Amino acid sequence: MSCVIRDIFARFERERPQLEQTVDELKTALRVYDGVVLYGAGSSGIALLLALRRAGVEPLCFADGAPEKWGTVCLGLEVVPPQALTERFGDNFLVLVCINTDGQAYCRSFDQALREGGHSGVYRRLHDCGCTNVVDYIALRRCFALFRGDNTGNLPSCPDVDCLWEHRERIERVHERLADEASRETYANILAFRLFGQGPEIPTLSQEEKYFPRELFAPCAEEHFVDCGAFDGQTLRDLLALTGDRIGAYYALEPDPANFERLERFTARLPEELRERVKLSPCAVWSGEGSVSLYALHGPGSFAAPYGGTQAAAITIDRLLDGRRATAVKMNIEGSELPALEGAAETIRRWRPRLMIAGYHKTWDFWRVPELMLEAGYEVYLRSYMHHLSFVFYGL
Repeated sequence: MSCVIRDIFARFERERPQLEQTVDELKTALRVYDGVVLYGAGSSGIALLLALRRAGVEPLCFADGAPEKWGTVCLGLEVVPPQALTERFGDNFLVLVCINTDGQAYCRSFDQALREGGHSGVYRRLHDCGCTNVVDYIALRRCFALFRGDNTGNLPSCPDVDCLWEHRERIERVHERLADEASRETYANILAFRLFGQGPEIPTLSQEEKYFPRELFAPCAEEHFVDCGAFDGQTLRDLLALTGDRIGAYYALEPDPANFERLERFTARLPEELRERVKLSPCAVWSGEGSVSLYALHGPGSFAAPYGGTQAAAITIDRLLDGRRATAVKMNIEGSELPALEGAAETIRRWRPRLMIAGYHKTWDFWRVPELMLEAGYEVYLRSYMHHLSFVFYGL
């Protein structure tokens, strides 16, 4: 078994009493404020709202930098402009920034207005609006009970540490079987961060290489690419640039209606000969056919959830392709990767496509995604693009 992983868990067992904060202790700490505001009405903010509600803490509202969200309601909470917060609530409230950041930058798909100035830019704008108490949501991570179970959202900085502990032997086996030292180092360091909130530096590649790391992905003569979570066409742009427009077929799946419209507008501008090889589907990728409830954010981060207000048609990759060839399958679908892989079993068995699968949305994706790839006979690599926050498993 992996001594590195075993040592990390042994240290966590020793240090847990000093690391952990109870729910009651968290509530006591929050009582010094007149309430809590969640900044960022996206998947992370929704996940944190659900976690806080389970603990009996009801935030005052959401705040968000996107004007189109102001005045809307998200799971019963109004979305308020940041500049209106002090007028509404005084100055003794706590703002929890619910945007996934590594302390330096945001994912490149976030709105430019949010990314401008990076991590410090969001803090600066909030302080300019009179918000004096501002911290990242990671400040709550010591309350392990708060994040126990499925939060139906994207809180990679606050995993279910009890779930990690329960499956430590599986995590050790995955670490042992990763294909190179860079993958094993990245895996161990991400685990350390998830347990302790800090750890060794995580080897990180440029966002520009996401899904297509130069050392691992060499385009074949004619790519037949399946893009699960196609968003507005960004992966297609990257693939066309990488291949010089040499693709045999491109299957793009995007269930968020607003994102799908952007995807259609982008592909409509492609040359006709290329456009004919691009197949668009407004479906959610799943383990079976039917429909799923989608919480549509009309931007990055839309996710399947029982309280989602948008019904999206569901399809399996096997059904979508109906026996046709696939050379590569990419998935970044906000926690739906495992059912989507289940629905691609025949395609994977028959065509052996290269796989690029996000592994950070659910705590258990950290070992279940690579396990499925290993069970299918792949060599599995891991590369990170945002330190502990955004990483992809590659099956070659």
